[in-house]
Amino acid sequence: MDFERLLLTDSSELFKFSIEFDDVAYLLLIDTFSKAPKSFGEKILDDDFIPNSNHIVAKCGMRRELSTEERESILSFAESMLSFKPSIDYTIDFFYVDKELESGYPEGQGVIDLVDVVNTVFKTEIVIKNPSSINNIIQK
Repeated sequence: MDFERLLLTDSSELFKFSIEFDDVAYLLLIDTFSKAPKSFGEKILDDDFIPNSNHIVAKCGMRRELSTEERESILSFAESMLSFKPSIDYTIDFFYVDKELESGYPEGQGVIDLVDVVNTVFKTEIVIKNPSSINNIIQK
């Protein structure tokens, strides 16, 4: 499975996973820059949850049902991305997406349009302050 970063902001990254040019899934990682809320931990560990310093919201929009191998590949990818960040809490929320997210290496308004679609599909509030930053090698 191939992956491509579609978007990088100060707090979020969006990746596209594909097989032979067919989009399989999109993974959105959002750093909240805060501890996970108590409700996050209660879903996992009941009342014994003690939050770490960093809460990452991770959402995977699937274009179709994933095979076990594909799902494990995405989980492994997320773990490898997030393992560098100390003291984190995250789970990945998998859901179906009926829309392809196209970037086509957008500039200016194209970046804004992509972010608008991402915000709708993933129910997020990503803000792009400088659309031309997509042209930077490292977009932070």
